[in-house]
Order: sequence, then structure tokens, then C-alpha cells
Amino acid sequence: MLPNLEEEDNVAQISIPCYEFGPSNQKEHPTKGVIQGYNCRRRTENRHKSIVLLSAVDNSLLNVIHHFKLKTGYNVKKLNVFEMVVNHYKFQAWPEFKAKFRRRVSTYVVDWTKPSNLGSNDRTPGLGYSPVEPIGWKSKFCEVYDNGLKDLTHTWSIVESVAPSEYQMPWLK
Repeated sequence: MLPNLEEEDNVAQISIPCYEFGPSNQKEHPTKGVIQGYNCRRRTENRHKSIVLLSAVDNSLLNVIHHFKLKTGYNVKKLNVFEMVVNHYKFQAWPEFKAKFRRRVSTYVVDWTKPSNLGSNDRTPGLGYSPVEPIGWKSKFCEVYDNGLKDLTHTWSIVESVAPSEYQMPWLK
């Protein structure tokens, strides 16, 4: 997966950029699925995800969201979006997002329905603590149209159909 790493680099954590996708003008869950239906995201990466070698994690288990303190002698390799990226379909169509709102828990926001820690990055910008659809929700968080993974999955798993302009994923047959 990472051909440019040398054994002596002692890489024990890989930091992967993460893009946050928005509702992409969807009113309900896309019939063709998440990857095919959500194609609009924020321009910049908000956070990152990590893959870590468990035996290299410091005994203190100290971590900052998605970034672990490593034992002495181990290093972190930060990837760029051309090497690997995580697509987080975080802000979906309102009915879908609302259903997840009540049961959502995070490190800095234990209960989303309570007016605490309102400035936290774990909160949805503009939403507050009430599950009421904000004005313009369908188009929120849409700064860049990104069909990268959508197009890639077409090459992997599209089922031929009668009309070339129509396609189906195998599970929709």
C-alpha cells in the first residue's frame, strides 16, 4: 500500500486525509446508495483518520482524535489525497441525518440535544442542539463536486443495461 516506505522509517501510524460530504441536494436517502448519491463536499479536509500499529502505541494510550502518541522510535507518515483519502458521508439527506442526530455521541459532545460545548468541531455547523432542519440544508457543505469514488465504483461493478445512459449497481438488479 505504501511502496515508498523503508523498514528503517519505523512508520507505525498512517494519517489519512478525510473529506466530509454534504447532502448533495438530496431530499431523501439516494436510491442508488451513498457513494452514487452524495457527490458534493467541503473544499478542505476537516480532520484525518489513522491506521496505527497497536504494539507501537505509547503505554499512556494518550491520543488526540485520530492521532496516537507513539512509543519512542516510531514515526507517523502523513498521506496526501493523491495517495489515499477517506470519504466521510457525514451530512446526509435530512431524514437520514435527523434519525442519526439523537443517537450520535462524540468525544466532546456527549448529548447533542443539550446546549453544551456549542463551539465544538464535533457539532454540525449551523445546527445547534435541536433536530430541526436548517434552512438550505440540502445544499449545505457543498463547495466542490467530487465524483472520484463514484466514477471508480462504476468501473468496478456496473451492470450493463439496455440503455448505455442507464446503469445499475449489482445489488439494485
